Amino acid sequence: MKTIALASRLNLTIYLAAFFIPLLFTHPQIITGTIVNALIFTAAGKMSKKIAWPVLVLPSLGAVSRGLLFGPLTFFLVYFLPFIWLGNYAEFVLFQLTPNQPYAVRIGLVAAAKYLLLLGAANVYFQLQIVPRGFITSMGLTQLITAVLGGLVAYLWLKPKN
Repeated sequence: MKTIALASRLNLTIYLAAFFIPLLFTHPQIITGTIVNALIFTAAGKMSKKIAWPVLVLPSLGAVSRGLLFGPLTFFLVYFLPFIWLGNYAEFVLFQLTPNQPYAVRIGLVAAAKYLLLLGAANVYFQLQIVPRGFITSMGLTQLITAVLGGLVAYLWLKPKN
């Protein structure tokens, strides 16, 4: 019973952090994104898909709620919500599906998949003149870097204690 209560508190803590970190600490994106990705990797290492969905959805809702992540361009973030959620889901699932791979390979695979998905969406939106060019970087290279860094931070949390 104690284990269940402890797990529930850990889950609640991760959920709250997933929402409030992007809400309260919007800049620099490299730090906020790294923390959020670390939470997603941690959730992938400790939670089932059934209970992890808040970690995949809440960060972007926190960022939209704050309205400062992209300054006056925050409303453009709404266009990306389905792709961000899909990218977070891909990060979660790919990490869980590759337990026998070296950790660095898992991080690289996950980061590349998320990067390609979000960069693709940003490029399509830019070509359709829906979003400004800056979203190609913020939904591309920045996402790649924060996913890799988030994976490394989560490794420190998830690695077996000797």
